[in-house]
Amino acid sequence: MNRKFTIEGAIAIYKDDELFFGSIQYTLLESIVKEGSINSAAKKKEISYQQAWNVVDKLNRMSPVPVVIRQKGGVSGGGCTVSEYGKGLIRLFEQKMRLFSVNLKDLNNDMEKCLF
Repeated sequence: MNRKFTIEGAIAIYKDDELFFGSIQYTLLESIVKEGSINSAAKKKEISYQQAWNVVDKLNRMSPVPVVIRQKGGVSGGGCTVSEYGKGLIRLFEQKMRLFSVNLKDLNNDMEKCLF
């Protein structure tokens, strides 16, 4: 049996050694942009509302400006929006993921020559 060796990894943004923004935050924010609420985004991502709320709350507490802006309930039931800063985080993460993917591919190009 011939097994292929690969280098794997993921990126995350840390602030003072604490996770600030990674794949969970990214996918949740993307879903909030599309769905317009934390509850709908949580359902779409198949996570609990509490887990989604905790992610959003931590992002907002760690961020220099709000990432997600909540609107109180009412006739339309409230909802939330991702701030321009939050949308910038999404774009930054996408850009870094593309660079990371290219570099990871380069790292894997000669793995078979190194290991046997």
